[in-house]
Amino acid sequence: MLTQQRLHQVLDYDPDTGVFTFVKGSRKGRIAGTRHDDRGFLKVSIDNRYHLLHRLAWLWMSGTMARSNVKHINGDRSDNRWKNLREAGRSQKEQHCPPRTEPTATRGVWKIGDAYEAMVLLDEAVINLGRFETEELAAAAIKSVYARARKRIDEQRRQAA
Repeated sequence: MLTQQRLHQVLDYDPDTGVFTFVKGSRKGRIAGTRHDDRGFLKVSIDNRYHLLHRLAWLWMSGTMARSNVKHINGDRSDNRWKNLREAGRSQKEQHCPPRTEPTATRGVWKIGDAYEAMVLLDEAVINLGRFETEELAAAAIKSVYARARKRIDEQRRQAA
């Protein structure tokens, strides 16, 4: 199990910025951490084991691993500043989660809280078109983007011919 002493031998932590840097070796002074998953958490490998940086920040500052979940107060899971972290039980964590996304009947539109978010896939890139008051407005935004994309493709084909 990783201890605070071992953590100090490998990494340095700035509680004001939330950034970890390597202490020694060829990576000395370089920022530590890579994206863990699509949720936005950052991780680093120490002694051939991956550790989430927000949990390491807790260990660094408190001297012990958090007994329960460590919550990012502002919801940004890559923001590991000490003032942005707090220990929270499972029920507390669920109370502070952002609203869940719910799919709608319209492809590319999700209900989030009281708003609707529209997304499209163009050229293998997901593009968020923003939030709208109604599902119909979000669907209209998607329709408009696809119409402009089709127009651009048609123009490119005419120029190539």
